[in-house]
Amino acid sequence: MKNKHTLLLALFVALLANSAAALDAGITHTVYATPEKTYLEVNIEIAAGSVTFRRVDSIHLQAGVETLILVKQGDQVINFEKYLLNSPLVGVPQDLLDVKRMFLPAGDYTLEIVLQDVHDLENKKSFSKPLQVGLGNSVYLTDLLLLRSFRPDESNNSFVKNGYFLEPLPFAFYDRQATMLAFYAEVYHSDKAISSGNYLVRYLLEQELGNGATTLISSGSQRKKPASIDALLVPMNISKIKSGNYSLTVELRNEANELLTSRKVLFQRSNPFVDMDLAKAELTEEVVEKQFVTNLNEENLRFSLRAISLLTAGDDSEMLKNILAGSDLKAMRFFLFRHFVDINPNNPELAYLEFMQVAGAADQKFRSGFRYGFETDRGRTYIRFGRPDDLIRVEDDPSAPPYEIWVYYNFPKTNQRNVKFLFYNPSLAGEDFIMLHSTARGEINNPRWEVALYGRNAGNQIEGDNYNDASTMQRGIGRNARSFFEDF
Repeated sequence: MKNKHTLLLALFVALLANSAAALDAGITHTVYATPEKTYLEVNIEIAAGSVTFRRVDSIHLQAGVETLILVKQGDQVINFEKYLLNSPLVGVPQDLLDVKRMFLPAGDYTLEIVLQDVHDLENKKSFSKPLQVGLGNSVYLTDLLLLRSFRPDESNNSFVKNGYFLEPLPFAFYDRQATMLAFYAEVYHSDKAISSGNYLVRYLLEQELGNGATTLISSGSQRKKPASIDALLVPMNISKIKSGNYSLTVELRNEANELLTSRKVLFQRSNPFVDMDLAKAELTEEVVEKQFVTNLNEENLRFSLRAISLLTAGDDSEMLKNILAGSDLKAMRFFLFRHFVDINPNNPELAYLEFMQVAGAADQKFRSGFRYGFETDRGRTYIRFGRPDDLIRVEDDPSAPPYEIWVYYNFPKTNQRNVKFLFYNPSLAGEDFIMLHSTARGEINNPRWEVALYGRNAGNQIEGDNYNDASTMQRGIGRNARSFFEDF
């Protein structure tokens, strides 16, 4: 008998097969060149929900699309590709992505593409677009290829170009998890158009407001030396731009700032939580119910909220105390989700998972038997500032209880270097270490830390005659805390 998971998956596949929408494909085409000849590159992306996935075995699914690419002049076919585009074997349907290249001489053509679902012959789509091939003799900038991602790659994969794997974005849509927009383009004949000096590549990101109106969001530039062929691969941070319609414009300008040529591409952005004031206002019960916090039970919620309580202040801190004192799970979920929307509006669930890895490690490492490990002084420090770059633990100093010195070489929180924390365990109870002294601004700073550390067992060995004013101890056998703290 099939288990519950298998039955659910089978039901999901059956529903998908019977309800696939009309084939939905994103297509971009760009003309590039080698030193010898020009070629056409076609990128195709087919939405998983618009094609039929069939079971291959007990685990895997697969979809297939008959693909025909025609390049025509009038009724004459100049070049073509006909092939079956299969998805990988997958457990859950995913988009189909492909790239094809074909060499073409200069000229005016029509590009026709026909796509047909192999499991549903009525599910098809066709495209027809004018195509101009030819670079001329002046400076030429190719169309801008929007990318979902890129990475160094020296393989022969069809998505690799100039040493990088370029994952295209034919639908020109960046979802809420995207934090980076990247684009690729090539420049030809700049050495013929520019007789001296360098040229400027300028890129502008603008929001399209309608009726031709735009507002500038960000810009950047780089200088290039003239060359017969050059490549542009530029990432831009879009984590903070809100949902809407946008355009990317790339300009080439000479040293006199005269425009040589430009290209523009439109794209859409979905980023529902980036406008924090608006996002918080829109975090209704219905919205939160669709998020990851819905899957957390009361024990998980309380553990998570107690962990983030170390990072809250002011009104949020008081609100969280009241929530933890009650039993309103909806309020717990709302507060937790809002906290991680603040941290990463593009992917609050990822921010939560990353934080809870740290909180879980702190709980295990520093648990004292009296409270969660992240609620101890060392645990709080670990969560707030991360793992120290160096650490020394001393348990054999004859005049002092066990103590630890933590060192952070770079401390971004306060822009300090070589920051140190001293924790000690005067009660000798388990691992309940207390922060005694730190050089970090805003943390406990105790000029008499050495006396506090040794005073109980060696109070008569202070430097000077007045115990109440003393801040250092006489040197003694095994008494190395000051040396460790100052020299470590």
